[in-house]
Amino acid sequence: MSMLRIALPNKGRLNGSAVRLMNRIGFPVPDSNSRTLLAEFGKGRYQVLMARAQDIPEFVEMGAADIGITGLDLVLETRREVRRLMDLDFGRCRLVAAVPEESKVREAADVPDGCVVATSFPNLTKEFFQGIGKAVTPAEVSGATEVAPRIGLADVIVDLTETGSTMKMNRLREVGVVLESVAVLIANPRAVEEKRQTIEEVTSAFASVMNASRKRYIMANVPRDRLQTLNTLVPGVSGPTVMNIMGRDDLVAIHAVTNEDEVNGVIAMLKSIGAAGILVMPIERMVL
Repeated sequence: MSMLRIALPNKGRLNGSAVRLMNRIGFPVPDSNSRTLLAEFGKGRYQVLMARAQDIPEFVEMGAADIGITGLDLVLETRREVRRLMDLDFGRCRLVAAVPEESKVREAADVPDGCVVATSFPNLTKEFFQGIGKAVTPAEVSGATEVAPRIGLADVIVDLTETGSTMKMNRLREVGVVLESVAVLIANPRAVEEKRQTIEEVTSAFASVMNASRKRYIMANVPRDRLQTLNTLVPGVSGPTVMNIMGRDDLVAIHAVTNEDEVNGVIAMLKSIGAAGILVMPIERMVL
């Protein structure tokens, strides 16, 4: 079976989460402090290429990597011919249009035609404003977009934000959302056909880790005469597993999986029916 090359961001906001995801599926990828650009795993079946997030769509399109993790914003901005395989559970942010707090512009539709917009996303910016009937001139910058209005480069910016705190620190106000972005797994279309099995192994592993991260495994001892209430209290994946306890006729052991955000409520309900010895544990992988 031919080797599968996976491109990962070598630094920036996606690097840490991408490396942790790879580590959780059994690939000990070097962290951002390492100088290693290529690393092999799985007895040569997999190779990881560390690259700039903005270069990964191009690398995947050209076949330098078969699959890669990068931001949806970068995939759409670069217009590269790649296949979007799956959205991942990190890297969520928004690409927004913003103006100085003192600006009279209250929403993107108020931006005057011909306005200069500072951004590192000229294609998405132009497309967004065209979609609302505005003709603007993107001024491409590679960084520090937030200061553009203060130095007279532009009256409007389009930039990424996660919490909006950086915008507020620079006295900017959001007037429109260009894109809701997230980390995505992309693939070279030819590789999808030629290396389908190996790619499916990786995507399945990613999915099992993401499924597990949102679930918790619960074990408890429950009075046997309260079993009839369990299906409604602890639904699990296909219902709770019930097992006898050696030497006890009055108790049974139940094992179940529940959503992370429902754990506290499930514990309270278990206690209400007399459950004891309740254990809650994280799940490493979960294949549905």
